[in-house]
Amino acid sequence: MVEFRLAAVGFLFLLTACGFYLAEKRTGFRAVSYGKKQFIIGLCFGLLAILATETGVEIGGASINIRDAAPLTAGLLFGGPAGILAGIIGGTERFLASYWGVGTYTRIACSVAAVLSGILAAGVRRFLLDNKKPSWIYALAVSVTMEVFHMVLIFLTNLSDIQTAFTFVRQCALPMIAANAVTVMLSVLAVALLGKEKLLKPMQLKKLSQTFQLWLFLCVAIGFAVTSAFTCVLQTSIAENDTKRLLNLNLQDVRQSIHDASDRNLAALTEEIAAAVEKELSQENLDESSNLFIKRLAIWYNVPEINLIDADGVIIASTYPEFQGYHMAGGEQSAEFLVLLGDETGNILVQDYQPTAFDSSLYRKYAGKSLSNGGFVQVGYDARRFQRDIDEEVRYAAKNRHVAQNGSIIICDESLKIISDNEGYDGTTLNRNNIWDSISNLNEYQPFEAEVHGIPSYCSFTKAEGYYIVAVLPQEEAMFSRDISVHLIIFMEILVFAALFAYIYFLIKRLIVNNLRKINASLARITGGDLNGVVDVRTNEEFASLSDDINSTVTTLKQYIAEAETRIDQELEYARIIQYSALPSVFPPYPNRKEFDLFASMETAKEVGGDFYDFYLLGEQKLAFLVADVSGKGIPAAMFMMRAKALLKSLTESGLELDEVFVRANDQLCEGNDANMFVTAWMGILDVSDGHLEFVNAGHNPPVILRNGSRFELFKTKPNLVLGVMDEMPYRKQETTLEPGEVLYLYTDGVTEAQNTEEQLFGEERLLRCLDQYTKQNDSMEHDSMEQLCHAAKTAVSTFTEGAEPFDDITMLAVRYNGIL
Repeated sequence: MVEFRLAAVGFLFLLTACGFYLAEKRTGFRAVSYGKKQFIIGLCFGLLAILATETGVEIGGASINIRDAAPLTAGLLFGGPAGILAGIIGGTERFLASYWGVGTYTRIACSVAAVLSGILAAGVRRFLLDNKKPSWIYALAVSVTMEVFHMVLIFLTNLSDIQTAFTFVRQCALPMIAANAVTVMLSVLAVALLGKEKLLKPMQLKKLSQTFQLWLFLCVAIGFAVTSAFTCVLQTSIAENDTKRLLNLNLQDVRQSIHDASDRNLAALTEEIAAAVEKELSQENLDESSNLFIKRLAIWYNVPEINLIDADGVIIASTYPEFQGYHMAGGEQSAEFLVLLGDETGNILVQDYQPTAFDSSLYRKYAGKSLSNGGFVQVGYDARRFQRDIDEEVRYAAKNRHVAQNGSIIICDESLKIISDNEGYDGTTLNRNNIWDSISNLNEYQPFEAEVHGIPSYCSFTKAEGYYIVAVLPQEEAMFSRDISVHLIIFMEILVFAALFAYIYFLIKRLIVNNLRKINASLARITGGDLNGVVDVRTNEEFASLSDDINSTVTTLKQYIAEAETRIDQELEYARIIQYSALPSVFPPYPNRKEFDLFASMETAKEVGGDFYDFYLLGEQKLAFLVADVSGKGIPAAMFMMRAKALLKSLTESGLELDEVFVRANDQLCEGNDANMFVTAWMGILDVSDGHLEFVNAGHNPPVILRNGSRFELFKTKPNLVLGVMDEMPYRKQETTLEPGEVLYLYTDGVTEAQNTEEQLFGEERLLRCLDQYTKQNDSMEHDSMEQLCHAAKTAVSTFTEGAEPFDDITMLAVRYNGIL
């Protein structure tokens, strides 16, 4: 029933946490301001804290509840303000609840603990978790730490009654710590499952802070386990030694009391008997006839044995006839009395209860008193007379003595029948089987454990005057000092280790992790290309040195880069010069030929490009010309361009048909083309005698043609596959006839696909318009009109793309057929 009530309240905590999490993710609650959300969440969890207080379970006078779990859950999962508000509500209600029946003994401790729970949760979330939800391990650790501090508060607020405080703590510590920690942990787990978070992350590279947390936690846990175990063992040893000393000290005191009582009784009796002997007998009549007088004295004083010893130490009269004539020097026990011979001071010597020298099976307690005639009288007790004489003293010694607070002294006879104790068990047998085995197998004053009157106890025993004296201390009381010391030390170690963990982690995070993040942020800017970025972290000497080293490295790198850029720029400039030198650049190229006009230009997007043009005469009657575009940019494209240009020119000048030129060029470009580059090309061969034009289009842009009396338009034909992609491909040659005055304008996609700052394309329509506009303004085209036509197109493109980075190489070639003049 107890567990069910706590579980039911804990389940409400879990449902509330999940409800607020889902409301934040899936409803309009997310639009509520942060302050209002914190107030609502804090209020709800504060009400749950009140519910936990009012449904607490009484165990041995202590109330078990999960009140502290409310502010911990609110603060760790949803924010510091919510946790603090919930703690204030729960703590205030707990303080007032004493007026309507909730326990007053722990009133202050529980109220303060509730408020501190919210503050602790807020601090952990803010300073250790960077305002993020904790993992279930963190939630468990924080909850355990808080409840341990709750237990310490009970001690601190009841220092004047530490035993009662410890009774409360011992009864409620474990269930309180477990209940609150499990409630908070399960709430965090439930929210994590709703968020589809991984409870156990796979092995991967961890952040420095996570690695440090793991190893610091392991070190703290190992240190806590070792110190706790050592403390427990040490305190147990101390408690056992203290118990042993306490038991034996009481045994010695009681034994001495019994000895003193028996010695006093026997000495007094001996004194009286010696006086009677002095009065009735003299040296002259100390003979065998004295036996009758001695026996009468023994009967009168009710003692079993009286001996008269002469000045020579020989027994001359005795209640035991067989003792007569025995010399007292005949045994160690009897020889002790020889000191009384010739003693005129009347001293009395009393011995312990022990075997006699005459007969070791006969036990006596003797006392002797010197006589004026030089001899002495000896009086002996047997066990029955001895015990009868000192029974009252024995009972008094036991009934008026306590061992510590709840321990006792038990005095038994030889059959373990209780003669006296302070618990009222007189006349009963002291757990004979349980105690007897220990007494019979152990030495005196050797402690042992036994169940005395149904209570597990530590015991020790000794013998005195025929009695067994047993000192008894309940184990619970014997180990009280150990238990309270171990509890307090373990509690304090948990708190100290938790504080050290948090403080060291906070320092490491502030001094190392945060500075590393700053350095990484600066390095990210530098590696992103901002070589003017500076690392400036100078919280301590090490980071200042690291910052200087990084800045020095970047400065050196900038120098190397500048030198490399200069060298590369020079090399690229050489490459550009070489590339341009490979292209015809003298215009007009054939000043003496009037059958055609021709101009070409190329402007690369980078220092070198992949576009190219070419033209050359094949005999006296044919003009070959082409424009091509290699995929890619830069030096690789330039190298592939040079190869393609050389192949096409070589094959064309060999006299092959134009379609066969492209077939063979394609096959050779496919060989060893690991970079998968390709070439688009449009090539024509013009017969200047009649205007007949053969051409092949290998995936290139359609040229623009100006027919007589018309406008520029796209000269669209079905293209072939680009060069360099697939070998053994057929290429189809096509034909047309140019009339005198007609113009053919070839270009690459760098013209039509040029982009402005708004990422618009120049396009074919703008190209046609700018060419038409030029022809209208120049009705009569002179020999340099093709150059002006190309310049007009280039100017239109430059105007369109002003402010934008060049997108691609721009290459164009214009040829006008003039006919035979």
